[in-house]
Amino acid sequence: DHFWRHSDRFMVINASGQQTRERAVFDAYGNYPSVSADGKRILYNREGERWWRKGYTGSRTAQVWLWDAKAKTHMQLLTGDDARWPTWKPDGKKFYYAGARGGSSLNLREYDLATKKDRQITKFTDDSVVFPTISRDGSVIAFRRLFDFYFLKPGLNEKPVKINLFAPGDVAVPRMQRRVLSKATEVTFSKDGLELAVIAGGDVWVMDTELREPVQVTDTPEDESEPVWHGDKLVFLSGRGGQVDLWQCERADEKKYWWQSTDFELKRLTNDTATEYGLSRSPGGKHFGFLKERGDFWVMDANSTKARRVFKSWNAPQYDWSPDGKWIVYAVSDNDFNRDIWLRPLDGSREPFNLSRHPDNEYNPRWSPDGKKIAFTGRRRDQEVDIFYVYLRAEDDEESSRARRLAKALEKMQKGRPPKPAPKPELKPAPKEDPKKEEDKKPEPKKPEAKPKSAKPGLTIDFDGIHERIRSISIPDSSESGLFWSSDSKKLAFTATVVGKRGTYTVSFPDSLKPTLLTATVGSSPRRVGANIGWLANGTPGTLSLTGKATGYAFKAQQEFDLGKRYRAAFDMCWRAMRDHFYDDALGNRDWPAIRKKYAPMAEAAPDGYTLSLTISLMLGELNGSHLGFYYRGPETAPAAPTPGWTDTTAHLGVRFTEVSKGAGLRIRDLIPDGPAERTESRLKPGEVITHIDGKKLGPKTDLAKLLTGRQDRDIVLQVKAGPRAKETREVQLRPTTHGTARSKLYEKWIGDNRAAVDKLSGGKLGYLHIAGMNMPSFFRFEEELYSVGAGKDGIVIDVRENGGGFTTDHLLTILTQPRHAITVPRGGGRGYPQDRKVYASWHKPIVVLCNQNSYSNAEIFSHAIKQLKRGKVVGVTTAGGVISTGGTNIMDLGFLRMPFRGWYLLGTGEDMELHGAEPHIQIWPKPGDWPAGRDEQLRRAVGVLKRDVAKYNARKQPDLLKASGREKKD
Repeated sequence: DHFWRHSDRFMVINASGQQTRERAVFDAYGNYPSVSADGKRILYNREGERWWRKGYTGSRTAQVWLWDAKAKTHMQLLTGDDARWPTWKPDGKKFYYAGARGGSSLNLREYDLATKKDRQITKFTDDSVVFPTISRDGSVIAFRRLFDFYFLKPGLNEKPVKINLFAPGDVAVPRMQRRVLSKATEVTFSKDGLELAVIAGGDVWVMDTELREPVQVTDTPEDESEPVWHGDKLVFLSGRGGQVDLWQCERADEKKYWWQSTDFELKRLTNDTATEYGLSRSPGGKHFGFLKERGDFWVMDANSTKARRVFKSWNAPQYDWSPDGKWIVYAVSDNDFNRDIWLRPLDGSREPFNLSRHPDNEYNPRWSPDGKKIAFTGRRRDQEVDIFYVYLRAEDDEESSRARRLAKALEKMQKGRPPKPAPKPELKPAPKEDPKKEEDKKPEPKKPEAKPKSAKPGLTIDFDGIHERIRSISIPDSSESGLFWSSDSKKLAFTATVVGKRGTYTVSFPDSLKPTLLTATVGSSPRRVGANIGWLANGTPGTLSLTGKATGYAFKAQQEFDLGKRYRAAFDMCWRAMRDHFYDDALGNRDWPAIRKKYAPMAEAAPDGYTLSLTISLMLGELNGSHLGFYYRGPETAPAAPTPGWTDTTAHLGVRFTEVSKGAGLRIRDLIPDGPAERTESRLKPGEVITHIDGKKLGPKTDLAKLLTGRQDRDIVLQVKAGPRAKETREVQLRPTTHGTARSKLYEKWIGDNRAAVDKLSGGKLGYLHIAGMNMPSFFRFEEELYSVGAGKDGIVIDVRENGGGFTTDHLLTILTQPRHAITVPRGGGRGYPQDRKVYASWHKPIVVLCNQNSYSNAEIFSHAIKQLKRGKVVGVTTAGGVISTGGTNIMDLGFLRMPFRGWYLLGTGEDMELHGAEPHIQIWPKPGDWPAGRDEQLRRAVGVLKRDVAKYNARKQPDLLKASGREKKD
């Protein structure tokens, strides 16, 4: 609870093993401390990017500092290039550290405190020395490099020697793993709906809908995905062999059903290093469609397997086929990341056509089975996603509701009152014929009349004015998704939450577009199976009828796999993802295939998820990029089921202490706002001393953690006196809070303290706002406080220090850079402008922006923008230089990989903001301990800068306002 950010502190504890009260060494953050032999000095790091990132240069590089316990001073020793893990030599005159002086890799170095001489010891040109440690006598230094340990003897034999470790007592992790699967990630049903193929555990399985005993079709460490039926074959994607291709599977014995088969014949349909994805089969089965690389759309002839690229795209289109298989409708983004709906014939007979033509995003188009309608989702009003649809033929759109009701009425009448049959004509008796002649006549056999084949109506699209025919289905307070059509094209189903009830809803075309709940079940990947829909609901394959009856086909499948090979497959997926999607195709100027060879063996040898994560992280570190990371979430990371009862926690009293120099007890330094000690019934005061907790006297060695740990829902009884010398005590009964809650309230205290400091330094003329993150809750708070704090002020200090980023820079700039084109004055009022005419309430007076090394991503974009637009001065420390838009993808069922895909470049110079932080006009680094002690030189300087800008702003000449009536008098 020392501060709301970087609250960890170096603590002194009793090394004898007897638990006593912890004591902070100093009130400032740091890491990797090294205590001198005499115990009087501590070397430590401040700042530092993730250690596995290779080659980072910027304001977040690790610094080495020296704490002198006697003088109680901090001295900065090393800054600029990365300098990590300082370690004392026994004589206390020099220290070792891992540093990157002029290179991308960290080498072991020696630094002399007296002469400031910095000597390189190891000479590695690639891959860093990490976590060095020294023997007690200083004769041996050991460290790690990649996946090996080394040692050297400083001053004697400084050539690193690899250490071979053997640990026969270690329990080996079983390489063959077994598990029972009951959840699928994908499903596809056969045409008759009697058999289905699922992806479970990354493999393809087939089963029927009665026995539901899955048969394993593929058994690979890599993932299979996106299965589709193609007649009596299965086609799917597989990463077999380290690259993703299309594969085809057939039963070895066609007389057996799929679920009875045990032998299958596999055939590779594509074979290249590019990754295929987005597989689908055209209606009629003549083609397969799929995507490659960034988003190129390809079609493959289903018989010849010859493939051709239809169009290139830098982003993956969401597509659907026309019922005749000759067109596709797809959603794709332009360079401004506006996603529109497009129509394109596969034969190239006409140029692609922008169907939606709207500046907001549209998604996931679905073509109706009768070919007459296309539906899609889009965000066109505020943040709500609605359904949109369009009739492709103008006449269908023009048909009125009355005309449709008239046709329905006539149909009903014709069924209920069929026309009377026409009267039968009178039959005249036929003339008698000679029996012999009758016998002589041989009747000629009549040929059965061939019924003409009913030709399918051709697809008709009236392009003129088609975007003007787009209609919306708006459901208040709901965002719709997962559109799919009924087989007769009369109903459109979707997932939504309507009036607080989530489920699958339908609307009926053309005249009943009010949503009707079909089922409370929600499914994914819906596909038509006859008159029903096949889908996946909570991992269970099933079907949904038009009446809303949901049927599930639960299963259990036994899977065995090699853990190492599965880890290798996950590593390969991460490697391919960076190859195909990292924002800079130069990939950090690294030989990416060589990087794969370098780390893949260790991924396969990894004994556990932690080692796999570390291996992938080291690979990502080669890119020297921000917004990178792999987060392992294998089965062993799943949270344990809650146990009955409760968990003991360490309570927080809502106060912070300064130690009493004489006597026992704890003296209160300050109260945490809105905490337990500020409540009327349990109020404490700064300066008071707590002498007892729950009847236990507090001595200098009392372990507070032990006293305060217990059930959270309990009252704690305190004995409190007015000061160290006071004799009388009072009893306070207090319901504590948690340390996490206390820390969040310290943030509000910090803001309040800063606001008070700005008010004092400016004589009440300036306001202060901190933006915690570039997200909408922080933005809404900023917008509100712009008025509540800024009203009547001449300028605002906007603080984005310690802001980790997000996406709201342009929202903020809309407030801060709103163009001013007029002045309005109501009768009896003053100059202004109606706020309801603006997008947001705006601020046109002077500002100053505070940023620091922990201003990251979108907070950096904001700082750059303020400079680029010359909106105000920037004060503080150069930002981190970590600016890439990022997404992410799941890696099998083992983890999540961040995916930095879009770079940001300065408008004026074209410089990449990555590794190029926003440089303040005035650069000031705080000293260790300044912020926790309430000292903020950056804030003080920012106020001074803003006061000067306010003076210039207030001195500007404003136009005299001349009313029309005054103009006439002037004339």
